[in-house]
Amino acid sequence: MLRLMLMLAALVAAPPPDPASVHVAQPQPYELWDGRVRGTAPAGSTLVVVSRKHRWRVPVAADGRFDRVLPDVPRGDGRVTVGGHTVTPVFGVPSGSILPLPKPRPDLSLSKRLRHLAGMVTPHVSIYSRSWSGRAAAYNAGAEFEAASTLKLPIMLVALSDNHGELERSEYWDPMVRVTRYSDNAAANELLEQTGGSDADGAADMVELMKSLGLTHTYMAGGYLIDGGGGSSLLAVVDQPPTAYKHTTAGDMAALAAMLVDAAAGQGPLLRHGISPHEARELLYLMVHAQDRGLVPAGAHGLPVAHKIGWLDDADNDVAVIFTYHGPLVVAIYSNGIEDLSVETFGEIAVSDLLTADNLG
Repeated sequence: MLRLMLMLAALVAAPPPDPASVHVAQPQPYELWDGRVRGTAPAGSTLVVVSRKHRWRVPVAADGRFDRVLPDVPRGDGRVTVGGHTVTPVFGVPSGSILPLPKPRPDLSLSKRLRHLAGMVTPHVSIYSRSWSGRAAAYNAGAEFEAASTLKLPIMLVALSDNHGELERSEYWDPMVRVTRYSDNAAANELLEQTGGSDADGAADMVELMKSLGLTHTYMAGGYLIDGGGGSSLLAVVDQPPTAYKHTTAGDMAALAAMLVDAAAGQGPLLRHGISPHEARELLYLMVHAQDRGLVPAGAHGLPVAHKIGWLDDADNDVAVIFTYHGPLVVAIYSNGIEDLSVETFGEIAVSDLLTADNLG
């Protein structure tokens, strides 16, 4: 009887609304998508949302708004249709994983584990991690390392703070694609010139942005060579490598990556610098398509990783956001010295341990 009543209810249900009456605010093209659909439609109607083989029904409230995080989002590149509107491309990450990070809560035992792993690495090494649960762990995270191409992340944030209108149609889009996918030095210099008028002025703008965010150990003067190269108790300096021309700390860059996630979730200081949640999700979309594997993805158990790598002959760095089933995990790893496979092994084991400590499920 119950099944019959449900079938009858389905037959008499109101048809879906005219797509022309539906406005989709989220997701938008070129965004990282964690299942959230948001917008407006005729009050009391029901929208059909489709992505690959998945199909959901989303009710519209009496005020004409809909806002829901859908379960079981298909991972990776794809498209989503909301009330007849197809949004493409998007990149699916675990449902509800784009969340603001809570204040860090130091985990001393996990930091001790990272220190032990660092002792098995040939070059100088540094790491800082912070997760959706608030757990934070680090080793040598206040030491200034050669930043190499990881400084292209704050350079792109300066471009976003200057951008007006849709990023994909702006002058910044092409160089940002090349920076995130190939770590292209010429593209980074284009961004510096577009935002500051010259390499030197663009670099100064980047340093000023970092200082305004409270990140005072990040520095560069001028652009990149075209022919190659580029407070908390957790922020202790254990093993300081030689001073670099372009330098930063694992603590600074992990904090910046956390701010990017916060902005994607609609919170945090980057919003006050003119970076919208849509732009933050676009940048994460670009970063998840990086072609270089870096130091983090090998230990991420196949989870999506948005990251920016940086390497030279004597440096191997990675600043990453891992999107887990519970929320984001930020990891920044820096190394300096004689590069060998021990750094890659350190990154893989450390990231795997960080995920295990946070009950990856």
